[in-house]
Amino acid sequence: MIRVLDPATAVVTAKTKAPLPTLYIAETLLVRGKQALGGLDERVMQVIGSLGWDYTVTKPRQPLRPRIDLKLASQPPLVLTLSPGEKPTAPVDAWVALQQIQISTPTEIAAEFELDHVLLPASLTGIGGGFMPGIGGGFMPGIGGGFMPGIGGGFMPGIGSPSEYAFPGYGGKAPVSLVVGDPARTAPQLTRPPVVVMPDTGIGPHDWFPRHETTNASQPGTQSAALGVVTVVGTPIPDDSSTVADPLTGRPARLAGHGTFIAGIIRQACPAARLESHVVMSSDGVIVESDLIALLHTLLNRQLAALATKDADQVIDVISISAGYYHESPDDTPLDTSLADVLADLGRAGALVVAGAGNDATDRPLLPAGFAVNVVPDALPLVSVGSLNPNKDTVALFSNAGTWVVTYRSGAAIVSTFPTVGNAGSQPTAEADKAAPDTHRRATIDIDDFSGGFGVWSGTSFATPVLAGELAQELVALGTEDVSLKALQERGRAALATVLGRRSKP
Repeated sequence: MIRVLDPATAVVTAKTKAPLPTLYIAETLLVRGKQALGGLDERVMQVIGSLGWDYTVTKPRQPLRPRIDLKLASQPPLVLTLSPGEKPTAPVDAWVALQQIQISTPTEIAAEFELDHVLLPASLTGIGGGFMPGIGGGFMPGIGGGFMPGIGGGFMPGIGSPSEYAFPGYGGKAPVSLVVGDPARTAPQLTRPPVVVMPDTGIGPHDWFPRHETTNASQPGTQSAALGVVTVVGTPIPDDSSTVADPLTGRPARLAGHGTFIAGIIRQACPAARLESHVVMSSDGVIVESDLIALLHTLLNRQLAALATKDADQVIDVISISAGYYHESPDDTPLDTSLADVLADLGRAGALVVAGAGNDATDRPLLPAGFAVNVVPDALPLVSVGSLNPNKDTVALFSNAGTWVVTYRSGAAIVSTFPTVGNAGSQPTAEADKAAPDTHRRATIDIDDFSGGFGVWSGTSFATPVLAGELAQELVALGTEDVSLKALQERGRAALATVLGRRSKP
């Protein structure tokens, strides 16, 4: 169950400060460090028992790390699942358990327990601002979700505010026509193209993206795919499913097409890149933190094995993450968490990581983008990205900001690919029957019909792949054949210096 941590009602102890809002899984805690490797402290088990709850422990498969000269800091966390016992004193709540553990155990033990957060492409309404209903919007406010404000005497609420970007014509999700062909058709045939990994909603049907599908995230065979083919890892693939969230009303799914849109942006920025889409998000836009961490450890193990065996086909160059969560800690300090640790290790292993800053017009760090302030001397740095308006001169009003945002890229009114199955319940505002002299069906634009394959959307979700694609293209210019750890580190730092140096913060 997803639960909202509300500062007004949250249980706090003398050892903890009042929390900030966040979303988390009520039944699970993440456990790392000695508590994960050596077993739970007896005092922790007593805390859970005193609340009348039972628990089960899911131990992660400890990877056999290849022998390479690389000091790593992360281990997959243990997942502690809480359940009601015979006489529970209260509903199961991981936050309550965490508070009691902090009271009853030494600080070094309590520090090894974390909430299992929920990542969203944009925060829930009310958390951190909540201006954008999904990354860059995702549905059209109004009757039936599909009428254009202003037509028929209406007016546009939110003009002059961040919510303006949710409306078609102002950067909101809407179909467009694109006359250029797939850039991959004329991309250079490289000996080893850069590999860009996208944990998101998968890839839907589209002429640009013939697919190679696999369920094995550690051996996707990316390089065996022909130029332009995207590898999709994991099932089911939400971007293949219906784009209608509610069949009774025809309401479109908020994040339908999200992963396909991101893939199209990277394809435009670096046509030669090999794209890997790992399905971790449904079209409702929810990612459970423990699922993302598990995927990132799988990718890390794959990267380490590829470095050890010099398997160029399995090396990852760039990871683009267009989701995040707000941590409950009120302290404005770099956070040491299981997610931060594995991302730092990916940087140590030569992978560039790019993360979106969020769409809530707040300076509160969205994680993982906020981890950009964590200085890891032996790793390629994580880069956080905010959004620019189409003029590339002003920051989009919805974009999060702060010293933790490293750079900005175009993220408002971006044009990219949509699954051609996308067609929700809205209808044209006017249609005409076939009649002489024009025998074709005539209509105004159907605002949620994306069967043409292209659309416009806004959000830092889309500024993120713009930068990821730029980095991949710079890696092409630098040459990607050498996949030694030293070469990956040097090439990654050179690409960052060049790409980030092209534009300063507005």
